[in-house]
Amino acid sequence: MAKLMVLLIGIAVIFSVIAFKGGNPFVGVLFAVVAAAPVIYLGYAVASRGKAGGAQHLPPQQRRQRTLLRRATALVMVMAVGYGVYWVMFQPKANDKALSRVSDFETGCGAGIARKYFPQAADHTGAGPHPIAMFSISESGSSRQVFPTSGTADYWSGNTLDPHRVQLIACLDSPDEGEFLTDCKFTTDTIKLYRGVYDVTVYEARTGKQVGSEQLRGSGKPNCPGMVYLKRGTDKLHTEPEFADYQAVLRKYVDN
Repeated sequence: MAKLMVLLIGIAVIFSVIAFKGGNPFVGVLFAVVAAAPVIYLGYAVASRGKAGGAQHLPPQQRRQRTLLRRATALVMVMAVGYGVYWVMFQPKANDKALSRVSDFETGCGAGIARKYFPQAADHTGAGPHPIAMFSISESGSSRQVFPTSGTADYWSGNTLDPHRVQLIACLDSPDEGEFLTDCKFTTDTIKLYRGVYDVTVYEARTGKQVGSEQLRGSGKPNCPGMVYLKRGTDKLHTEPEFADYQAVLRKYVDN
């Protein structure tokens, strides 16, 4: 029992630190209280040991009131801790590092506890253009910045874009298979190439709030890459969207 209590206190302390660093002091204080609660309870139990029989002499109505109060307090704590766990595990956390380039927004596409928002970024307000940082998923599973074609305005995820001007982040998920395109022959293997189908989620950079979600299709051209790195167990390739496809789907978020 003592080992379990120590483990729970340790988890509460870790969650408290994550919450304070992630920009949510309410959840930080909540888990600090949860971590301290066993110690406070033990102190109270020791102090009141000499009064163990006092509660037995209370009138029935007062005993019922005490029982209801304890149950209500326990329910509120369970609900608060449930919210705290949800926030720690699934909500974005504040980025505490300086922004120096557009690629720094890559963690805005993280999953669960890894996703960040960026208080240093610009507010998503007013008329367009709303500068956007865009990230795709490689066949190896790593995130990478999407760069605009030559002559495109830098607010379309351009390398020269001031990161403090960025208002939106677009994140592509891992692809699903569209239609089969061709077999790609490599030195040691042959891998099937499919047209990629991607879900893309758009977030506010400054708050991490989801703005919208869309779907993008990869190129329909049966062009095999010269070299590719695949995740272990992967036996398929997927085409990626062309930059014009990004613009066609995301223009309503960027230009309006």
